[in-house]
Amino acid sequence: MRKFLLVTSTAAMALILSGKAFAENDQFQLNQNTMAPQAVDSGSNSATVAPPEATASQGLVFSKETEQAKPIQSAEDIAVAEQLRDLIENKLQQYVPRRQDRAGVEAFYRKRDFAPLWVSAGKPLPRVQQAAGFLHGVAADGLDPEEYPTPRFADANPSRLATDELALTNSMVAFVRHASTGRVAFTRVSGSIDFELKAPDLEEVLEKIAASRDLRATLDSLNPQQPQYKALKAELASARRSQGAEPDTAAPRGKGATARGKDRGDPKSEATRIDTIVANMERWRWLPHELGAAYVMVNVPDYTLKAVNLGKTAWSTRIVVGKPGKYATPLLTETMKYITVNPTWNVPPSIIRNEYLPALERDPGALARVGLKIGHNSDGSIRIYQPPGERNALGRIRFNFPNRFLVYQHDTPDKNLFEKTARAYSHGCMRVQNPDQYAEVLLSISQPEDGYSAQRIRSLYGTGERTISFKNQIPVYITYQTAFVDDAGQLQTRPDIYGLDKDITNLLKGDSQVADIPISRNYSSGSKPVTTHILSGRRNKVADGSFGRRPGWGPNYSQSGRSAYGPFDRFSFW
Repeated sequence: MRKFLLVTSTAAMALILSGKAFAENDQFQLNQNTMAPQAVDSGSNSATVAPPEATASQGLVFSKETEQAKPIQSAEDIAVAEQLRDLIENKLQQYVPRRQDRAGVEAFYRKRDFAPLWVSAGKPLPRVQQAAGFLHGVAADGLDPEEYPTPRFADANPSRLATDELALTNSMVAFVRHASTGRVAFTRVSGSIDFELKAPDLEEVLEKIAASRDLRATLDSLNPQQPQYKALKAELASARRSQGAEPDTAAPRGKGATARGKDRGDPKSEATRIDTIVANMERWRWLPHELGAAYVMVNVPDYTLKAVNLGKTAWSTRIVVGKPGKYATPLLTETMKYITVNPTWNVPPSIIRNEYLPALERDPGALARVGLKIGHNSDGSIRIYQPPGERNALGRIRFNFPNRFLVYQHDTPDKNLFEKTARAYSHGCMRVQNPDQYAEVLLSISQPEDGYSAQRIRSLYGTGERTISFKNQIPVYITYQTAFVDDAGQLQTRPDIYGLDKDITNLLKGDSQVADIPISRNYSSGSKPVTTHILSGRRNKVADGSFGRRPGWGPNYSQSGRSAYGPFDRFSFW
């Protein structure tokens, strides 16, 4: 019995001592928690997984069960979180109008149990002021601060704090989307533009904002980072100083302001110069923010092409681009996959339909005189083509980056056009002045071990097609830069030959509610095959392949000594 009493007494004493220890530990944790709102209010992170040693300063509790850090919530925060849950689950459309944005916003808040991002203990965090300061200055990047309103969080009522919270979050995700993929949807500008834009992961971006210790740097990193974009940004600030506007607050839409700058003698006034720079900065947002170590870049209104390797221009040349209107060279991003030496020119269906069939109606021998042949594709549609040869419309080399517009870069027999200042003469493809040198440069980047030279490439010229596939494919960017900074640091401007600057400026200054909403485009209408349901007077001639043939003309007429461009010069080649 005495042993039993001794054992129980000892156990009771152990329980008392352990309870005291737990109580002291709980008091220590409570002290830590009461410090948390001050730590959060200092502007530090309140939403990310933090190492245990940073728990006190970050205001976080580390959960072993979820392996995530959760913000410590005061009674005020819990009240705001309850309001946020109700708004997000029932009324989110009122505060985040864009459907694609709502999914990311809801996922972000749900993951953090609807804890607010911008407030703590009923007060706005310092990151609110940081975010507002950044958004008020987005005019420096050609955006309009009025499109990203920032609430003041002046009312401590949990309901009002919750609505202000979502209002600022919506402004933030709108900026994120515009900086990443463009303020203007390119489909609203033209049907001859096609870029594969990757929408930002808004949940991930909001988590980065919550974790950021330098919010301005985090947000600025979402803007294009190419040197060309940054150079235009500096020129925009300079143009606004010349105009008399503050560079960080002047909205590109010109609300309540007039152009006060004087014309420097340039054809464009300062106001127009600003619009031009802003339009070009907008187009940079349509391009990948990382262009790659090696790439080809076409500048359509400058009529030039350059190959870039390791950040430096390896080679450049003059080009001929598409005529304004329906034959404008499309803007796109694709990948150079192979080169064709001695290419066959398969006439695009749009040219067959719009030009060649009417030409044959007027003159049945027109196509044969320039070496074009007529046949049928496997589906029965009409095929007009030109076999390889020195007078082939594609010259001796075609550079292939398959795309929905069916355009490519190629040689040409019409070398005289390169001497002109304005060179918009093609049906959309790009004619290259020195294709053998271009091929050498590309292959030296793609597969230097193969030792291709311009001389070796010329040795392949003949009558049979040859394909050289790229071992390392090279990105191709077809751009439209009417304003750019040259290697000497000088701003260069070019005529807006396709009117894209005007269209973008009108969209930026117009209805901001729809400018960034894409519209559908029919990109394949021009490539629809030409069938044989044509005028009855043509049908039999086309069906037997004799349309355009004259007695005694053999299949190799295109390589005869007769001129291939005589009376047919009025028709343009691709």
